Order: sequence, then C-alpha cells, then structure tokens
Amino acid sequence: MCEGVAVVIPSLGAPSLGDCLTALSGQTLQPDRIIVVLSGGALPPNAGAEVMMILDDHRLGFAAAANRGIQAVTADTGFIALLNDDAEPSPKWLETLVSILKSHQQLSAVQGTVIEADNPRLVDGRGLNLDHLGLPIQVERGAAADDGNRGIEDRLGVSATACLYRSKALEAVRFKNQSVFDEDFDCYHEDTDLALRLLRLGLRSAWVPGAPCLHLGSASGNRRTWRHPWWILSNRWRALAGNLSPLAFALNFPRLIRGEFRAIRTLTRRNKRTIPVAILVLAALPLIKIQGWLRSTPGPRLPHLPSGPQ
Repeated sequence: MCEGVAVVIPSLGAPSLGDCLTALSGQTLQPDRIIVVLSGGALPPNAGAEVMMILDDHRLGFAAAANRGIQAVTADTGFIALLNDDAEPSPKWLETLVSILKSHQQLSAVQGTVIEADNPRLVDGRGLNLDHLGLPIQVERGAAADDGNRGIEDRLGVSATACLYRSKALEAVRFKNQSVFDEDFDCYHEDTDLALRLLRLGLRSAWVPGAPCLHLGSASGNRRTWRHPWWILSNRWRALAGNLSPLAFALNFPRLIRGEFRAIRTLTRRNKRTIPVAILVLAALPLIKIQGWLRSTPGPRLPHLPSGPQ
C-alpha cells in the first residue's frame, strides 16, 4: 500500500508563500515531499532541501500549476494535498486529514475548516457544494469557526485552498493527456469541476473537524482585474456543461440563468468591470456548452443537478 504524502503548492510568488512553508514545517506529520510550482518569473523563496521547486517563467493558472505539481509526485505517494500559497495550516492539519482517509476507505477527498485570517472567528469554507441555482459555494461561509463536537460530513467536493486527495482517486479522473485539472479553467472553480468528476465515479468527499487552516484570501491575485469575473462566470458554466447530461442541463437551465444574474450582482459590488464581462460570457455561452458536452472524461454524466448543505 502506498503511504507517502505529498503537498503541492501552486504559486505566483506571493509574499505569503514563506509563511505557508513555515506552517508546513511545523506539521506534526511531515509530508514526504513538498512541491512548489512557482510561475510568472517569480523568485523562489528561501526553503529547505525538502522543498522541490518547479520554476516556469510564464504565468501558469492554478489548474496548470497544480497539474505540474501532481505530475511530479512519485508513484509511492498515496495522498496528495493541495495548498494555496496564502494558506497557513494548523500543526495537526495534515496528520488529521491523512488519518481520516486511512481510516475511512470510502472517502476520496477531505478538507478541514478554512478560516478567514483577517477574522479567525469566522469560517471561509467547510467544503464545496452547489446551491439550488447551481452556484458553487463555500459551505457555512461566515459561520463560527469552532468545529465543536461535529463529526465527518459529506460534501460535493473539497476546496483546493487546503485539502487532501487519495492518489488513486485523482488517477481515476485523469484526462487522456494525464492531467487531473482541466487547464481551460485557468483559475477558479477548477476544484468544483474536479468534485463533479469524482462524483460521476461514485467517489465521495467530506469535511472533517479538527483540521483548521487560515486563509488570507486574494493574496495571490487582484480581484479587480478583467480576468476575475470572466473566470468566475465562465468557469461555472464549464463545470456544469462538462459534467451534467445534456437533458439535465436543459431542464435546469432556467434556474442556472437565475443563478448567473445573482452571481453578476454579487461580483459587480466588488468589480465594476463585471457587467461588460458578463455580456461577453453570455455571448460565448453556446460555445462553452458545446465544449463542455464534447469533453471526454471518465464516468457517466450526472442526470441531475447535485446540491447539499449550504
């Protein structure tokens, strides 16, 4: 049985990367390998010999950078963690997640409570779900961060901010080119797409208590760019069209459109460029749908729109 543990950190060289690596060095369970995929020409931070640096002068989106890191994982690795470079896991974070996957063979992916670094009393997310309008959400965002006496809870998927996958599960959902994440997503919702692809194979994901991780949020990029609303809006459609059956997509289309307008209103409060970008996304929607329906991935397409705890 493969017992090794690797941690993959995609990065564009955010100043927070050093603190992230420091937090990893304090883990009660030390990973066998730490792989930092540093792109965009960023200078590598001071790091020990246990940290493998993959450097690329070109900017890689999160999906592409994560793929590069996962491809560098050795065959004796049973578990692969993904960690944002602006996340700081608590000391028992990795030990707790690995222990859960070892003792619960029915689970393929887990995450703990991601906490807002600016307000450690509040939750940033306890896993991923889709709401009734098909919008990807971070479960219990804004709730109290104390996990209390809760047990393991099923989720649609886990957030790539700070999570752990069983290597065999990632192997099962690979594309023909051996990539785990769809690089057309670049950034945002690539973890939702992966969650839906795991679900198509009957592979379960869960939130678990006792593995908190601080998240600075937006430390790796500027949310007020043109690209941010494009990724948020278009990638939601990519994930849905790429995993729902055409009939399920058609039957749910009215509610999905309502969700689109809700997302546009929310994004416009933070980024005034959202309106013209949203028009472009809606104009490109027929092409996005066709690309999603033509994408070849393992497992039968979902016959209904999945949803879960909010």
